[in-house]
Amino acid sequence: MFLNRLQGCVLLFCAAGLASAQSALSPTAPPPVKMGLWETSVTSQMSGFQLPPDVVEKLKQMGREVPGAPHTTVTHGCLTPAEWQKDIEEMNKPHNSDCSVEKHEPGPKKFSFDISCKTQQGMTMNGHWEMEVVDDEHGHGSGEMKSDQAGPNGQPFAMSMTMDTRYLGADCGDVKPGDAKIIKQ
Repeated sequence: MFLNRLQGCVLLFCAAGLASAQSALSPTAPPPVKMGLWETSVTSQMSGFQLPPDVVEKLKQMGREVPGAPHTTVTHGCLTPAEWQKDIEEMNKPHNSDCSVEKHEPGPKKFSFDISCKTQQGMTMNGHWEMEVVDDEHGHGSGEMKSDQAGPNGQPFAMSMTMDTRYLGADCGDVKPGDAKIIKQ
């Protein structure tokens, strides 16, 4: 589904954004955060579509997620100096995705950017994101995306996300660098 790909694309840019905010886009700068296992919690909510009340009730009775309701995903990732450098270097290369990033605004502790993603159906989603390195063990980010076309209920599709990340320890255990382990979806 496009929105899942969009969320993945945005998260990739967010992670790289946090990395580059402190390093001023220099892969040789020392990382401003600790290396090791990190936990990231992303809460997203979508709007611009509406399900009939009976369908919503059936989904709830089945214990299934209701589209558009807030949804939180928690992952673990292993950050190493090599992954750090790779994230920063990739910020300066064209990405093989349907998204483009503009107005990079790196700062000593904050990073913001605008993003535009195209769907296979011809719709464009535009948004603004901000990330902050709180300290060497914590980060936070938030952003919004909105479509350029109305959905079935006449309103544009929209998505908002918040992200919090925290350092868990130097040992990554079974989590390999470059791979995220889903803890809660």
